[in-house]
Amino acid sequence: MILSPKEHSEILKISNDERIRKFLHTQHFISIKEHLGFVERLKKDLRKKYCAIYYCGKFLGSVNFENKGQEVEFGFYVNPNIAGLGRVMEQISLFYAFCVMNSKKLILEVFCENSKVINLHKKFGFIVYGEFYRGEKKVLKMYLENKLNDKREN
Repeated sequence: MILSPKEHSEILKISNDERIRKFLHTQHFISIKEHLGFVERLKKDLRKKYCAIYYCGKFLGSVNFENKGQEVEFGFYVNPNIAGLGRVMEQISLFYAFCVMNSKKLILEVFCENSKVINLHKKFGFIVYGEFYRGEKKVLKMYLENKLNDKREN
């Protein structure tokens, strides 16, 4: 689905919100020109999917996926002006990666200072398997294996 200029503006506003931006890989203020260029590049990269999640006309957040063969890397952010969306976005992400993309394993990276999101991922069964530094910030690598296929086969 093609986003309207209003939707692009709304998504960009949330992406540039300091409460969100400090936990994203891209931490500088993103101009509309840079955002639209990013969207154009996405159209050509079939491995990547970015989804704007709306409910009853309200922007809830964004989920992104990158297909890496048997693994899918994902990330999401939520609208900081609506409380309690983390679990919903996690469930949407797991469903899409495992049931639509048929991924065997879901992987992610999260800044260590983002303990709220780390704990959320752990509640859903994600396991820490590595760490590295992005600049001065420590990043955890986490994964979750698809157990749905195991249950279907039994």
